[in-house]
Amino acid sequence: MKKYFLITAFIVIIFFSSLPIIANAAQAQLGGRGIWAGTSCSVCSNNTNCTGGPNKPCSFCDALVVTKNIIDFLLKVAIPLSVALVVYGAVIMMIASGSEEKVRRSRTIITRAFVGVAIALSAWLIVSTLLHILTGNPNLPWATITC
Repeated sequence: MKKYFLITAFIVIIFFSSLPIIANAAQAQLGGRGIWAGTSCSVCSNNTNCTGGPNKPCSFCDALVVTKNIIDFLLKVAIPLSVALVVYGAVIMMIASGSEEKVRRSRTIITRAFVGVAIALSAWLIVSTLLHILTGNPNLPWATITC
């Protein structure tokens, strides 16, 4: 039991210590405006003061764009994480040395990684479809919301 607590604590510490790196990557990837990229309420003045946050009141369409940006970013984090978990499970399976417990554990890790990707992709599909319906134009290009 103590072993599982230490492993969980280690994973939580690594996760929270990597959040600033993930946030900076998202900020850079979205043109320096983070989750506010593509919104009309986050207009940079003279392209010099791009803090990323809203500069004026946001509309409902801006909220939809921010939601889409968050979902897209989380999906870009979930897929590499699941690949890493599949590789980790495969390595455990290769070094199992005939231990049924290690083989069972590695299969569980790999199965959960695939289920996680399936859930993430399904959530993206559902949210993307709902956002297109809420914007009133379901014929938009895939994963694009224009206000």
